[in-house]
Amino acid sequence: MTWGPGSRELLSRVAERARLRQLVADARQGRSGVLLLRGEPGIGKSALLEETVAEAAGMTVLRATAIEMEAELAFAGLGELVRPLRHLIDRLPSAQASALRTALSLEEGHAPDTVTLGAATLTLLTDAADTTPVLVAVDDAHWMDEASARPLLFALRRLQAEGVAVLVTARDSEECRFTGAGLPTVTLSGLEPAAAAALVRRVTDIPADSEAFQRLYRETAGNPLALLEAAAALGRAEGAAPTPDGPLPVGPRLTAAYSVRLAGLPETARRAVTVAAAGYTEEAAVLEAALRQLSLDTQALEVLEAAHLIDRSGGRVGFVHPLLRAAAYHTATAEQRREAHRALAGALADRTGPVDRDQRSWHLAAAAAGPDRAAASALADTAANARDRGALPAAVRAFERAADLSAAPVDRGRHLLAAAEVAQLAGRGDRALALAEAATNATDDAAVRAGATGMRSQILLLRQPPRRVHDQLVDMAVGLEAAQAVPLLVAAAGAACMGGAIAQARATAERAASSCDGAASAFGHPAALMRAHTMMLAGERSEAAAVLDACDTFLTTTDPLSIGVEATSFSTMDLMWLERFPAARTLLERAVRGARRIGASERLVPYLTVLAETQLRTGYWDDAYALAGEGAALAAEIGQPVLQAYAVSTLARIEAAQGRAEKCAEHARQFRALIEGRGAELVSPYVEAALGLLDLGTGKDSDAAARLHDLQQQVTAAGLREPVVLQHQPDLIEACLAADDLSAARAALDELVGQVEQAPSAWGRAVSARCRGLVHADEDAFQEALRHHEQLPDPYARARTELAYGRFLRRRRKRGDARRPLVAARQVFERLRADPWTALAERELRAAGFDTPTRRGHEPAALTERETQIAVLVTKGHTNREVAAALFLSDKTVEYHLSHIYAKLSIRSRVELAGLLAVDPRIPA
Repeated sequence: MTWGPGSRELLSRVAERARLRQLVADARQGRSGVLLLRGEPGIGKSALLEETVAEAAGMTVLRATAIEMEAELAFAGLGELVRPLRHLIDRLPSAQASALRTALSLEEGHAPDTVTLGAATLTLLTDAADTTPVLVAVDDAHWMDEASARPLLFALRRLQAEGVAVLVTARDSEECRFTGAGLPTVTLSGLEPAAAAALVRRVTDIPADSEAFQRLYRETAGNPLALLEAAAALGRAEGAAPTPDGPLPVGPRLTAAYSVRLAGLPETARRAVTVAAAGYTEEAAVLEAALRQLSLDTQALEVLEAAHLIDRSGGRVGFVHPLLRAAAYHTATAEQRREAHRALAGALADRTGPVDRDQRSWHLAAAAAGPDRAAASALADTAANARDRGALPAAVRAFERAADLSAAPVDRGRHLLAAAEVAQLAGRGDRALALAEAATNATDDAAVRAGATGMRSQILLLRQPPRRVHDQLVDMAVGLEAAQAVPLLVAAAGAACMGGAIAQARATAERAASSCDGAASAFGHPAALMRAHTMMLAGERSEAAAVLDACDTFLTTTDPLSIGVEATSFSTMDLMWLERFPAARTLLERAVRGARRIGASERLVPYLTVLAETQLRTGYWDDAYALAGEGAALAAEIGQPVLQAYAVSTLARIEAAQGRAEKCAEHARQFRALIEGRGAELVSPYVEAALGLLDLGTGKDSDAAARLHDLQQQVTAAGLREPVVLQHQPDLIEACLAADDLSAARAALDELVGQVEQAPSAWGRAVSARCRGLVHADEDAFQEALRHHEQLPDPYARARTELAYGRFLRRRRKRGDARRPLVAARQVFERLRADPWTALAERELRAAGFDTPTRRGHEPAALTERETQIAVLVTKGHTNREVAAALFLSDKTVEYHLSHIYAKLSIRSRVELAGLLAVDPRIPA
């Protein structure tokens, strides 16, 4: 919008302008800030943005102005915004640089995911701010293409101490990702009467105390642009006064007011303004070439400029206000719009750049009055290009439009199926289901129908109660050839596992495996791995181990990213349950490194969550907590609620053992909100086991017994026969004994012993022997338990046995013998920061007549989850740049958190941090 000299004073938005000046001042001081300006069209958002840009003299200013027509063009907004920083792309971490180059069509590559692209954007802004403070100014964000909006928002939410100021404007009446992203927001209202009167006097002489001005102000609600347009219209009218009953051309009629101005243009200028409005770019050369297609010349543009409709400068042609563009386009006839798009397509015909090709295909589509094979083919190419660059929403729309333009049913079906596949990748399950069904209805082609069926199976698995999905997928597989049926059966078995229907899962997995070729099944077909997984859950431990042995070469030599995520996550989970911890850890760490290297965030989440539990079970609680926290945050970012809940449950289990009741309860509430209504019956027990452990450790014995008893009934009903999965049964037995319910403890012990005999494991033998010692007061059982612990790298489980044994010996008045196991237990508990259990061990030692070390009188402030993640990575030798890349943060944010870590722990260096993380119990996990 062009306001002219003196407009700043006329706007008279003291509070808003002060906040914007502070935003810029903070950036100059090395702090970052984001502000979203919202308001109706013409309220002054763009004027305030222009004033902020002027305030940022000497800073690096990155600008993007979204326009309605560009909403279909993948990464148009991001490309405009970062164009001045392209020389910095080579400095980014390789995965981030590749993602950004691919998105901006600077190179061919794998489709970048939002997280990696967002991290690249963040790092690029941070690197730019190393030289000078940065202002990011995004105008009319409601029209920014979604492919650009998603990574930009990812970056904006992580700005903290980089010296980057961000100002975004968006309309109140338009929904967009920015308005629902929780950004600090200022909503603009109309001008005060005095400022409004001063603005009106610039275009017409209407006294501020007149009835005409009062009505003008009342009907415009002080909207500056509406005031200007209405006052100008009144000034042109005879007497410059409104009639008592005549409507003013303002508010909802603002576009209509523009239409009146457009209607008075000469015919050549009217055609030219339609071409300008239809363009996806403001590049003057393209517009002039399109005008030549219509035998028009630049004189038409001169007419538009003289009428104050467009602004020509710097090789670009822009409308003075977005509403003018909308009015110019939508008041033209359908044929006039098609004519404009044909001309623009012709102007781009000789250009070979990927962005030019995409623009041309959309122009061809808009110029088509019906089915058009050439336009459909061009748009399908654009859709594929957008998909390959990670611009999934744009790809969906392009494939759908290609289907609309296709006359042949098979072409229409293929385009709709492609749209469904991309919609699923974009997390739009409802849309993907509708498109898959439309593809099925569009054609009888067998390949399209099979693809649509498989697509529905994948979507249903995540969107409906798992047991119902199992039945639907099994029904879908009936009558299909093995190549089509097996993937459905594997997905069905996974759904049944998630739903806690272990027997059904086991039978379906067996059916899937038997339908495979024998060699494929033996050496690593997903059906074989699913079969092993269901065997584990059903308590067929040795049989599952045999299948995994047969798949060993496949698992250890195959790139985890080249196979389904379930193959890696399920098999490593099974290896963890089989107590093959080094093998599980090696596979998972390789998968994590690979996913981090290429920025595959959707694959990274399941690897992080299973690796976190592996570290938890082997005593690396600080590492487990950092991995689970990272997995939970990343799952939330990309919309994986079940995996987020699994990661949160790992956090809760560590917090329960450490007695951090408030944090554990908070994560339990979060877990339940994530899992509610999803029917994930085999995931939900994890948090109940954590809460039972918390109750037991904090002396709520009856509550613990009741909760864990209910949990045991739940898992028994689900058919879970492998006790190593949840590891809650020893807590149940101990809680029953503490609550003086010996019969319940004996019943629980009998069930545990029976399961361990069926599926022997080092953990099962150790804890069942410990529980026999507790229930039957059997010293030999405790000693047997300790022998089994020698085969198990789980220091917490062993310390629990040593505590129970020491208590037993102390009560038998063998105080000297009790000291060794009690001291050993206390040392492990203290190292793990398992405070309730440390306190129990110390109480037993005092009761046995031994002094215990004085606990610290002052503990440093606890590290946050993010600080813990950074601390763990730093102590592994990673640079700040590498930590930032791994956690999708900026270097400056890592530096900021490190300074807080050092202050909290009263240290000065990474060397000191590494020493503390290894031995000092003050560092909270």
